[in-house]
Amino acid sequence: MNNRERVPGPPTAAASAPVPHLGLMRRSGWPLIILALLELGWLGWFLSEPLPNAPSPKGAITRGILLLDSFPGLVPGVTFHDSLLGKAVEEMSHLENLPQRLPIVAAAALAVLAAIGIGDWLLRKFRMEATCEVATRLAIDYALGTVVLGLATMIVGRFAVPNTWLVRLALVVVGVAGAYGSKFWRWGRPRFEPGAAIAAAVVSPFVVLMLLGSMLPAIDFDVLSYHLQGPKEYYQAGRIAFLPHNVYTNMPFGVEMLHLLGMEILGDWWWGGLVGQLLVALYAPCAAVLIASTASRLGTWRAGCLAALIYVSTPWIYRLGVIAYVEGPLNCYQAALLWAFVKGRRSPEPSPTRLWAMLGFLAGGAMACKYTAILPSVIPFGVISVVEAWRGRSARPVVAFILGWAVVMSPWMIKNVVDTGNPVYPLAYPVFGGRDWTEARELQWSRAHGPRPITWPLFRYSLIEVAGRSDWQSPLYAAFAPLAFLNPRFRRVSAWLAIYLAWMFVSWWFLTHRLDRFWLPMLPAAAVMAGLGADWTKSLAWRFVRAGVLALAVATNLAFVSTALSGLNEWTGDLEFLRNDIPRRLNGPLAAIDANLPPNAKILLIGQAAVFHVRHPVLYNTVFNPETVETLAAGKTPEEFRRTLLDRKITHVYVDWKEIRRHRDPAGYGFTDFVTPARFAEWVASGILGRPMPIGMDQDLYEVR
Repeated sequence: MNNRERVPGPPTAAASAPVPHLGLMRRSGWPLIILALLELGWLGWFLSEPLPNAPSPKGAITRGILLLDSFPGLVPGVTFHDSLLGKAVEEMSHLENLPQRLPIVAAAALAVLAAIGIGDWLLRKFRMEATCEVATRLAIDYALGTVVLGLATMIVGRFAVPNTWLVRLALVVVGVAGAYGSKFWRWGRPRFEPGAAIAAAVVSPFVVLMLLGSMLPAIDFDVLSYHLQGPKEYYQAGRIAFLPHNVYTNMPFGVEMLHLLGMEILGDWWWGGLVGQLLVALYAPCAAVLIASTASRLGTWRAGCLAALIYVSTPWIYRLGVIAYVEGPLNCYQAALLWAFVKGRRSPEPSPTRLWAMLGFLAGGAMACKYTAILPSVIPFGVISVVEAWRGRSARPVVAFILGWAVVMSPWMIKNVVDTGNPVYPLAYPVFGGRDWTEARELQWSRAHGPRPITWPLFRYSLIEVAGRSDWQSPLYAAFAPLAFLNPRFRRVSAWLAIYLAWMFVSWWFLTHRLDRFWLPMLPAAAVMAGLGADWTKSLAWRFVRAGVLALAVATNLAFVSTALSGLNEWTGDLEFLRNDIPRRLNGPLAAIDANLPPNAKILLIGQAAVFHVRHPVLYNTVFNPETVETLAAGKTPEEFRRTLLDRKITHVYVDWKEIRRHRDPAGYGFTDFVTPARFAEWVASGILGRPMPIGMDQDLYEVR
């Protein structure tokens, strides 16, 4: 038996067909009744468990309450206007504003065309294009192509941000050349399955709301302080350079380069940011298609449809689509890795070397999203490549995997070496050191981002959180994934998937600071396993049970994503209005000074880093960088400090005492002792700053004299 044949899971499509009736089911219907009761009990707990991140003065909010509030009349006094359905209809009713999205969609389409053209060229080089369905081919093309677009944007941007029309022309040329090279007219018609059409209809509301939500102004702190802010600064500066005030911009920025690309296409940092957000949202349907293909190869087409439905209807996936986190793209690369591994091991077309080069490239694409992808993406497939090398008595799988990974990650690491002296800055400081990094800064970073205490109660809590307590989790993973073991033909592949899921959970729990987003790379593999489990038997009775579970869970998830608990839900709102209104909602004082100060004002911000929406020039820093005001004032006389401010053309100083107190809280990240009210009083008394203008309950604005 050669290495290709040693693949976990069923060897043929016929062998992978669901078991019509297990022996136990033939003897009695009681096991199925018990299973149905267990499913009902699980859904009951899921609906009644309070949402951890949704406090309310009226008491705990549960998914069950939201589901009942979805329709008029189920709860006394809830009219159509008050119901979640009525509110969703209202938010979707401003169709006159949809033309505002046309430039965003057109710019994104240009980037998508180029990404698919590049990706299909790579797919053919890896010899993985054969037997690909049209949707699957487009999905993997997008995943591969956006890796290259991100790298190209970074490499070219290190020298200069190119002219808008030059960028547009380059994308058109690449896209057209790629389309011609792919000979797409020979791909054949997409295969139609009735079940696929039903699944697509069920998830279409999630996808439509997600895409509309992605074209709304950003509201998340991390997005405003570096995911979008970093590309904005690069665009305004005209090139990509080291930002000493924002440590996060030194991490792999493969996804953020799509925001910068959007800015270059439209010639505007704010509207271009919306283009990037739409490109990020597109990773979700691409991941779903790859998940469906993988589950279909391991099981049946029905299992594939169910797996995709489970994935797309997960509130977390919607949230990753409307908030420009990098976990959405990371999940897509997780799905692509699973797809490539399963397809490559079951197809004769790609040589083992090409397969492992592609897997390495995709693992690099995952790590270009964020460093922590080394745990779910790089290490597991790297270990398998070592096993393959040992079995085949050849180092080719390992070498190919490393080279594929290095093609993607080396440019990011070289950039960091040039800028900071540390290829993985700000990590591994004891080994590599790093520019502007100190022992004190390392301790502060480790306290915030290092592993957390290890206790059984915390471990148990995290298990329950991942299974279903998390606000944005779906009950369908825990409801269906274990059932994959009931089908003898699925047990082997299910065991491997379970081991992979266990590794991702354990590595997240023991090696990270357990931020909830960091366990989300589990979802693609969990969706594949849940799809197999949902299709474990052809029993008509089980189909009824499955339909009931799916209907209740999908309705609950849709009700939840329709609320502001999952993200900004003004899907058809006026973008011009929202551009001014959202900053006021997020930070009224900062929005007020941005709106009212003269155009030539330049603001030094202290304690505030969520600055993407600010139109005035600003100086700021993240809490993990040296405080800018301390750098400018430490060791200087008042007059020297005043001269420094004037040399930097700083006209105003804004102090957010609320944020400073939050950071100084024992549970916060820490904040320098240099910034105190007494010090500002001294600068006022010295005539450096004017008297503070209270612009909020805990914010002051000073004018530089």
